[in-house]
Amino acid sequence: MTRPLITVGITCYAEGDWLLECWESLLAQTDDRWEAVLVMDGTEHRRTQEVFASIEHPRLRKARMPVNMGPYPTRNRAFELTETPYHFYLDGDDKLPPDAIERANRTIAEHPGVGLVYGDLQLFGARRRLWRYPAVVEPEDFVSKQTLPGGGSVYKKALWEQLGGFAPELARGNGDYDFHIGLAELGVRGVHFGGVAILYRMGHETNVSSSYALRYHETHEIIVARHPRFFADPRRRALFLAHGEKRSAMASYAAGDTARAVELARSAMRRGLWRSRTLWKIVVGASLPEPARVALRRLGL
Repeated sequence: MTRPLITVGITCYAEGDWLLECWESLLAQTDDRWEAVLVMDGTEHRRTQEVFASIEHPRLRKARMPVNMGPYPTRNRAFELTETPYHFYLDGDDKLPPDAIERANRTIAEHPGVGLVYGDLQLFGARRRLWRYPAVVEPEDFVSKQTLPGGGSVYKKALWEQLGGFAPELARGNGDYDFHIGLAELGVRGVHFGGVAILYRMGHETNVSSSYALRYHETHEIIVARHPRFFADPRRRALFLAHGEKRSAMASYAAGDTARAVELARSAMRRGLWRSRTLWKIVVGASLPEPARVALRRLGL
């Protein structure tokens, strides 16, 4: 058999038995043309350590991070261990649908040299929903949102090397957003493989995820600084920063930090999001008595 084109890079930290489910979903693929790497971030989670130690396979390479480094340095290590032209990155609490590798291999064959292959996400667990991604993505689409999936995307390793991997400044969040903007700067267009790429588990949010949401706007500032050419247009730069502030304003408001939420909301409005109903609700809601604000937060308003 010729060597596979794709390495599935699984990263883990505190997934426990979910990591075993993730691995078993790879073993259940309809197309067995794959290699795998499994990298565990520095963790004291006993069950995850046990599952990690138990997983063995002739086409699997494993590594441990010496200390807790965060998700993106761990993903960089998985890329480093990849010996195939393509890397399919997968978090250890998620799963692959049975035909994911088959679809990815077919798309690579149909589009020789393609730099990025991606699909849709099927959410499961605490919330169920099919999260569809567009077949065509324009550079301007990245201004308002992360318009491509991170986990479940298949990247050409040579492009990861060209971009220097995921940014160390974004070790705990938005590294894939920054990476996709880097691909857009290179003129790389992804190809949608026409189906679900991963089963994305909901309900595994951590305290790190919560604190990251409060600082989401800071990641946008880092991304702008890293991509001056992409954000040379002042309007594009302002709107990108505004969307980051909007996300942090929403998180701050949900956490009960009304003053910080209003500060971020007003800044986002000044940068161009003055029509946002969400931001107006935050600003207007701040003038209400505390019991009324608590009631609105409980209603998700």
